[in-house]
Amino acid sequence: MNETRTTTSTRSCAPQGLMTVVPPTVPLSPFTPTEWRVVQYLVRGLTPAEIAVKLGRSISMTRRHLRFLRYKTHCPTRCPLPVLVHRLLTSHGATAPATDLPVPELDTGEVKLLLALAEEVTRFGRATVAGLRLPDLAPAVNALLGKTGAANTTQLVGLAHSWKLLPNRQDHVGRNGASQ
Repeated sequence: MNETRTTTSTRSCAPQGLMTVVPPTVPLSPFTPTEWRVVQYLVRGLTPAEIAVKLGRSISMTRRHLRFLRYKTHCPTRCPLPVLVHRLLTSHGATAPATDLPVPELDTGEVKLLLALAEEVTRFGRATVAGLRLPDLAPAVNALLGKTGAANTTQLVGLAHSWKLLPNRQDHVGRNGASQ
């Protein structure tokens, strides 16, 4: 099956150091069956080491699958796993994990932090979008993890999609006014 290649870019606001990933409309190429298994483990919040154990593969092979997933989803080479999970859940047909955890009551600042974790590539970008100083980012993330019951930020993004706290599609308008 021929799929249309689309271009995507990472827009950088150099003075502020912000990087926002602009999603593609279609994947560059389809995922392999193994990549789909990696996706399913990843959206549940498993670490690369845990995924390697589940797949019965080496950690280096798992990291290779993650590198291919980043490439195929047009994510920057070193984008954090929560950003990759958000991209997979919004643009590539991955399914948000089922959860018995109740939907947490988040204030506006916590919702901004959650969105920053899902969309911003750099620590500075996450802090800026969340309206925090860089030294306050880690304590705020830890507090959010504690409040939601998530083990890590990757799992948090997956759960946030299950709870409908994050947009299901990346067709909203970004900070710079560009259609994402």
